[in-house]
This record gives sequence, structure tokens and C-alpha cells, in this order.
Amino acid sequence: MQYGIYFANSFSIMKIHIIHTLISAMVFWGVYGPAAALSAEDDQYFLDRINEIRTAPYNYAIEHLECTPDFLKAKGIKPDTTFARYTLDERLTAMAEDESQLMAGEEITVSEAPPYYRLTASTGGVVSFFNFMSREEAFIIVINYLFKKELDNESFDHILSKDYSSAGIAISAGKVGSGNAWFVAICLRSAELVSEIQMLNLINDVRSNPNNIWTYEYNGTKMNQADVFSLNSGICDLFAGKYEPLFFNADLSVSASQAETDPETGNCHGYEGEVVRSEVAIRSEEEWSQPVEFLFFSLLFQELASWPQGLVVFSNGIQDVGSSSTFQPGDGDGEIGFSILSFVVGKSNLNAGNNESAGSEDATTVRIYGLLFSDIDGKGLYAPGYELIKQTVKVYDDEMQEQEIQSAVTDNAGHFFMELPANQQYYFTATIDGVPVSWEGNDGNYLITTDQFVKLTHTPTPDVP
Repeated sequence: MQYGIYFANSFSIMKIHIIHTLISAMVFWGVYGPAAALSAEDDQYFLDRINEIRTAPYNYAIEHLECTPDFLKAKGIKPDTTFARYTLDERLTAMAEDESQLMAGEEITVSEAPPYYRLTASTGGVVSFFNFMSREEAFIIVINYLFKKELDNESFDHILSKDYSSAGIAISAGKVGSGNAWFVAICLRSAELVSEIQMLNLINDVRSNPNNIWTYEYNGTKMNQADVFSLNSGICDLFAGKYEPLFFNADLSVSASQAETDPETGNCHGYEGEVVRSEVAIRSEEEWSQPVEFLFFSLLFQELASWPQGLVVFSNGIQDVGSSSTFQPGDGDGEIGFSILSFVVGKSNLNAGNNESAGSEDATTVRIYGLLFSDIDGKGLYAPGYELIKQTVKVYDDEMQEQEIQSAVTDNAGHFFMELPANQQYYFTATIDGVPVSWEGNDGNYLITTDQFVKLTHTPTPDVP
């Protein structure tokens, strides 16, 4: 029997790769109806197949893909290479069901809700055939192809990605032309929430220029300078400080979450360096009732009042941060509860395996905390909802702008991360709606000697009545 395999890394664009292979099979069709739902056991079975690859990619590739040891070692896959297992996520499973049904040509209502997690991705494929094929067999064909493609391209985007922690899987039945088909969708997400990175964007925007605190506003209200100076007369010295950006650290984020529920276990496992903890409590009627801007304003006001004792927004000597939020309801009788925003900040030792913390002690390397957003209100400052997501940012040698050095794609909070050689001049640029957007440097100076906050501000075209 002949079957075709169609693969897509983005279902909305549907870039299709086709493979034709001959296999023998029973002549039968109709075991599963279109868009047949997977049971919990099915979900776990398919997730286990992906985790089988992630936990032992070297052995799997040799046994199932007939790769040679030399080929795998050249791709960075060694006998002891392993990746963390994906966990099953019901929200992602529902998204994958929509994706697979959409691929199968079914009419569905696609959600337009903003992304909930920092990083999200979809991949999968379509296996077409003329006789019988089980969906288990189709799924194995798809993940084997995706795995081999990642090895060939040395781009571990999905099956072997380190960016994601959870997966959802769905398989729908349908037709491609005159043949039958299985439509396989795999949705992935990171552990971090968009709101966590949005908060870090806000913090780094004011760390880069403390005077920005007077421009930020929430619900039309700005920080009142007289009120702030009356709370802390020594606040003038804050504005003379130089504050390098903070970088997200997954280990510190896990530690912040653990410390909320069990302080005894809230150790910073995996983080090699000194850490301190801080938290802010904000009165809230219900969980998630306060937007990120309000939480940021509350944190900012608390740290301005206590400066220089504040440990997050305007603290020197720290590099990395993790955060977590919980809700503590009131005791009843209409008592308002609290949203507890917890931070763990640290100064790391050289720790190459720790997300954006890698290279922070290397004097020849600088880290870039990048932010790309649309200046919707014309104030030149980032606000949640202004981020430009999944856009490519390129960096060039400022003296030879034809030479691209590196590129990165913004996450769902508009943030991107790079590591670059220190003590060089750089030109950062992105193209939004056909218009180039570039970094303005440090007062026109493009020399980067230490960790740097790089902000690319897009000015939207005003609506023409």
C-alpha cells in the first residue's frame, strides 16, 4: 500500500513535505470515525512515545531511524544525552484537537484569546493511505519523521526542544484527495506564563532608565513624585544608579513557587550562586483579578518606599530572577484576599545549563535582554499587550551592517535573548509591517560592554478615518 506523509510546523501556514513509501497492510477502513477523541490512556500512550525519544534519543535513533553513532555524535547526541520528559496538559490537548480537526477540513471556532504561556508551538503531520493504518502507526511515522528532521537540521525545535515542558496530542481521521488520512497535531508550551515575562519586561524597562517610573501609569494614574519623596527622602540617589537587566531563570522560578507552599523545600536546586527572596502582597477580590500592570505598580511603590532595601526592581549586584504568584482568599464575611507575588533573585556563578543565566560570569560574553513592542500610546514605554510576538530580530556588526551575526525570535511576551561577544558595537533590527525597527543604543552609543537591555520600539501607523 502506498501512503503519503504531509508535515507542517505551522498549521496556519501549512508548509508541506511529502514522502511516499510502499508498505503492505490489510485492506480495511472505518475503525475510527473522523475527529475521534483520544481517551486518557491514548493521550498517555502517545506522550510516552515522545518521551521515549526525549529520555534516550541516542538509542532510539539507532534502533528506529538506523542512524549511525558518528552521525548522532556529530549532531550533539551522545549515549548519555537526555531531555526532560514532557507532561500532559489538558489545555494543550484541547488546542491540539482544534488543530487536527482544522487540518482535516472540519469547521471549528478558533480561539483568539491571547497566549497564556511564554512559549507555545505546534507541529505534526498528515499520513495519507488507501487501505488500513492504525492511528498508533501513523503517530509513530509522524514523530519519527519529525525527530529525523531535527537531527538533519541540527535544530531541536519540538521533539528535542528544551524550551517546552508540556504537550497535548490529538489525531483526527479524514481524507486527502481520494485517500484516507490521519491528521496528527502536537501542541507544546513552556512552564513560564506570559505574565511572568511581562512583569520582567516592565522591571527591566525601568531598570534601564529609572526616570521612566514617572511616565508609567495605571488606569490613568501616575506615580506622584511628592508622595514618593515624602515616603523616602533618600530616593534621589536611586536615579544615579546603573541597573543592568535581570534575566529569567527557571530554577529560581521553581524555587519561588516551592517557597510559597513549603519554605523548607524552597531551595534553589540547580542554581549555582547566592540568592535572596522578596515578595509583595496585593489586596485582591479573587485570583487573577489584578492585571500585571497593577501588580507591577504595587511592587514598584513598595520598593520605592523601602529603597535601598528593595531586592528586585532597583537592586544592584543581582543578575537573575524567578517569580511565582499565588492567591490567599479572605477568611470570609466579605474579607478581601491577597495576591502574593514572590521573587527569588540571584547572582549566579558560571552555570551554562540554566536558561538565560549561561555565560553571566564570562567577561568576554554579554547577555542581551531584548524587547520588541508596538508603542500604541506613544509614550515610548512597554505595557502588557503591546508586545510583538514571534518576530525575528537580527543583530549586525554596527560597522559592517551587511554581516548578520545572530538572530532570535520573540516569545509571547515580545522578549528575546542573545549572547554576544563583549566590547563590540551592535545594530539590532526587526521588520514590522514592512518597516524596519532598530535599537537606538545607549544615548546613541552602540558599544556593549556588559549585560544589556535592548528595546526595539515600533511606531504603529495611525488609523486614517
